[in-house]
Amino acid sequence: MNPLVRSRGWLRSGILAGLLCLAAVGCNEETPVPNGTVPAVFVEGADQVMVGVDNFITREGIRRARLNADTAYTFEADGRLDLRIVTLTFFTEQGDSLGVLTGESAEYLLEAGDVKVRGDVEVDLSNGERFEAPMIEYISAAGELRADSGYVQTAPDGTVDRGSYVVVDLNTDERRYGPGRTTTPEVTVPQ
Repeated sequence: MNPLVRSRGWLRSGILAGLLCLAAVGCNEETPVPNGTVPAVFVEGADQVMVGVDNFITREGIRRARLNADTAYTFEADGRLDLRIVTLTFFTEQGDSLGVLTGESAEYLLEAGDVKVRGDVEVDLSNGERFEAPMIEYISAAGELRADSGYVQTAPDGTVDRGSYVVVDLNTDERRYGPGRTTTPEVTVPQ
């Protein structure tokens, strides 16, 4: 037999034996186990994660607010979404902007349409008022903002109110304040 043909046979046999050896070694290795941790929100029972949420909150077919969030975790059994990096824009019945609320996180109750926003919450109303609080709740059916964990309100003229509780009626522009409210008038500092 031709020595060249004989060497090709050995070469093929050697390659085949090498592949079988690698396969056998690979089969004996353990499957790698993921070493990451499960995000806490899934441990708490979140059903889904949504990225880039944009939702309209309506009452009787009229857009009352627009809710934007960076991330949403759905909890279907509770009918709620836990949101991160939140912007809530309010509208009149005619569609004009009433103001914008921003915060770090929120809980959105789907059936009621209520949104409880937490973490450096700021509200800038179209009339020039600004509210800051650790937590502000938007009550959809009433068209109200409620801050019951302390607030700072700055009026367009620079007057600052502080207190423990305030309700802002977005429909009538009425304010209801709790006890302990203090007002600091605008102070002009000479230069």
